[in-house]
Amino acid sequence: MEKTAENRPAFSSQMRMIDFHAHLSFEGEAEWRQKQGILTCFSAGTPKQWEKLEPVRKEKYALASFGIHPWYADQFRSRSYRTYLQECDMIGEIGMDSVWCRVPLADQQRELEWQLQAAEDLGKPAVLHTKGQERRIGEMIRGFKGKLCVHWYSGSLEDLKGFLEQDCYFTLGPDTAALAGGKLGAAREEEGKVRRRLLEQVPASRLFVETDGIGAVAWAFGEEKAEADRVPLALRENMECAAAWKKMSVWQMADRMEKNLKEFLSPKRSESEKETV
Repeated sequence: MEKTAENRPAFSSQMRMIDFHAHLSFEGEAEWRQKQGILTCFSAGTPKQWEKLEPVRKEKYALASFGIHPWYADQFRSRSYRTYLQECDMIGEIGMDSVWCRVPLADQQRELEWQLQAAEDLGKPAVLHTKGQERRIGEMIRGFKGKLCVHWYSGSLEDLKGFLEQDCYFTLGPDTAALAGGKLGAAREEEGKVRRRLLEQVPASRLFVETDGIGAVAWAFGEEKAEADRVPLALRENMECAAAWKKMSVWQMADRMEKNLKEFLSPKRSESEKETV
């Protein structure tokens, strides 16, 4: 049976955290995360990564996203993997990147456009990777009829406006609490300003937290590696940070993010979903 917002198991008192975006790091990670009380959306950016997620997709407290990642847009054609797009819970991460890769932007834009159309046709939400191409993507998604979540936004304050106007969801990266609190030094203060603006302007009904995987947690803090136990710690810290900005308890924020996930996965957006907290 396909996983939907309606037939997905309810959170127990221990299942209080959602890692909206992560990549597999070690064998047995899905089971380990479940024991930690984390519902995880694992992301696959290539066909091979999707195939590796096959056993994970059967786990009760795991979701799976698939989309040709912009880093691989010159190697794969998403139209060849429509079956995978039909099978996944959400499409992504898809987008464009002019900072961390040299894939021609024309290839990236072609794949992004096709996958956005596929998301509309299939009635599935999509997760966006926007590094260095925030303005262009903000223009491309105007009029998109489905639901979008911007993964770990790190663009400018000016380019943020386009995504806010489109009523996008946002994930808070693993370094959010530290950046918002000015704990990562003057060199990263501009990032801190953007993260504080996100916390200020994005309603609680549009927020998620994510780790992007164990390796990304280490990278975010300038470390070579991180132990697995940093995952629940990072999620908790950032939920607490978001809760403080929204004047909520961490338990209220956990409940809010659970509701956000159900709404994000639902086929249509209702007026009641547009409430802000």
